Amino acid sequence: MQDSPAPATPDGPRALARPEPSDGESPRERAVTRALTLLGCVATEPDAGGVLFLDLDPELLPALGSWLARHMGAGRDVHTLGSWLGEDELWLRPRLDDRGLRLVPGLLVEKPGEPPPVVLVPDLAQAGPAVVRAAVTLIGADVGHVEMHDHSLRWHPRARWLAAVDRAEAPRLSPHLLDRFPLRVEAEHLNDALWSLGTERFWDLPAERESLVSALPLLPYVPEDGPRPLLTPGAGHRVAAMVAGVAGMRRGLALARTARALAAHAGARRTEVRHVMAAADLLGIPLPRPSLDPLLPEPHAGSHPTVVPPMGPEPPPPEVSYAPGLAVEPEPPLALPETAVTPRAAKEPAPYPEDSPDALPQLGSLRPPNRRRTVAKRLNGRPVGTMRARDVHDLALVPSLVEAAKTRVLDKSLRTGPLTLRAKDLRQYRRRPEPAHALVLVLDHSCRDWDHSAALAPHLRWAYESNAAVTVVEFGHSGAELELCAERFRAPSLLHPGLLEALERAPGTASPLAHALDLGVHELRRFLRRGRAVVDEVLFVVVTDGRGNVPLDASLRGRPPSGVHREGVDDALYVAATAAPLNRMRAVVIAPDLDHYAELPAELAEALGATLVVTPRSRPGARR
Repeated sequence: MQDSPAPATPDGPRALARPEPSDGESPRERAVTRALTLLGCVATEPDAGGVLFLDLDPELLPALGSWLARHMGAGRDVHTLGSWLGEDELWLRPRLDDRGLRLVPGLLVEKPGEPPPVVLVPDLAQAGPAVVRAAVTLIGADVGHVEMHDHSLRWHPRARWLAAVDRAEAPRLSPHLLDRFPLRVEAEHLNDALWSLGTERFWDLPAERESLVSALPLLPYVPEDGPRPLLTPGAGHRVAAMVAGVAGMRRGLALARTARALAAHAGARRTEVRHVMAAADLLGIPLPRPSLDPLLPEPHAGSHPTVVPPMGPEPPPPEVSYAPGLAVEPEPPLALPETAVTPRAAKEPAPYPEDSPDALPQLGSLRPPNRRRTVAKRLNGRPVGTMRARDVHDLALVPSLVEAAKTRVLDKSLRTGPLTLRAKDLRQYRRRPEPAHALVLVLDHSCRDWDHSAALAPHLRWAYESNAAVTVVEFGHSGAELELCAERFRAPSLLHPGLLEALERAPGTASPLAHALDLGVHELRRFLRRGRAVVDEVLFVVVTDGRGNVPLDASLRGRPPSGVHREGVDDALYVAATAAPLNRMRAVVIAPDLDHYAELPAELAEALGATLVVTPRSRPGARR
């Protein structure tokens, strides 16, 4: 790998100017070329921002980070930030050497005179609060400043940040966090390409990762301290048109700096419009609409203006008179030439899913979760780090001893004698909190001609604000795999994309209401009786008209019933009565305003001990 800048010759860095695929280049090769080209631009422009790989396998990110570190030169460190890291590991951490235990700069503190590191976040959606706050603070900042443990550290952040996230999880992240990663890479074909270059195994061993890094193609390197091509006015207008309507300025700055890096690799003295277009193609930014493009050609001074007809009523068509008794045959229609219709190419996924109207960022995702639960219930989550102890529950022994050793180094009076563990040295585990609330939603898609969104909205809003775990039980839709059975899926929160799909199913014919309520009651017991990790409150919402035409036995056996009577309704009432005695459960039944069998929703609500909400039909004359 080259450690010195390559000469700007036509055979050298010009190959990086625009990643246009050749005729024989496969989608996998094209994906690798685009990803490495963008990483080369990040190496040249450290202020361009972080790189976010959408749908990339997290195990492949270390190989890309090692390639970038080698591309920029020897001596670059690669730091992987997991969800278990806390403030001490990132900013100031203890180290044991020949001189004893001492405090050294953390992973994100860059030492003067040393090359900047490459920082990796394998799963941005699972990153801890300390890592998320560090990314928001450092990426794009001019100065980093830390005051901890009587130490003061200042540096100029120049680290390159690479992160991966699942596309379905990206809209849930904070817009401030996604704004720090304006450079996006679609990894749909990149995963297969990188796995095919390696050993088809996990990259647990350094030799396996080294084999993949060595298999990646080499690209010329232009150092960051070299001259930068100036941005022409036309290129600046083009950048403004490409990001028109986007909140914030980081995406536009990232586009301009990526274009400048492409121009520098091409050996150009100025960054022109063609470099901006190449950068937009590299990032997946769509072209602007003609009305927003300031570079459209203006009409010449000598051209004739377009004549606009005056406003007013149109003149009547001329009357045509025919001779009496003369039959006028209509002219035959003109035969149009046959034209082959080219099928429209599939729309590529947008590299910025947070721009979608359906994007719902998680409430307070940059802050620690609200701790409104009791101490016993807070101790059930999975440990993700440590923090200063607030009480004597759930103490972390080894981190407490390490903290006591750090205090001993700082305080000269404690350097002699045995190691003393004081109250301020105690550390507790920081655990991922279990949900304090849950929503069990039963959806009956067989109901037609009514809109339940207004009645359902307050309960969905409650689930969103309380960050409740969600279980959806649905039945009666046309696309069901087994129409005699209900389907169930679980989501960590209301922002799961599958919930929106569940609310827009087409109606079917069968209505296994009893089986759906049986699955819903099982979910209630799971939330309320799963050992110590119980929730404080469960909201049970049933959206149905009460007309269950499939008995519970037929759903469990998977066999159609011999006749449709009242068995399905009776089974549903029997199952609903088993949920009424449960504590910390609040039930709501949402039903349409029916003309026939209007008593069925009321009977279901009475058996369930629920509140009945009746909503009007979508069309006043609709009947079922």
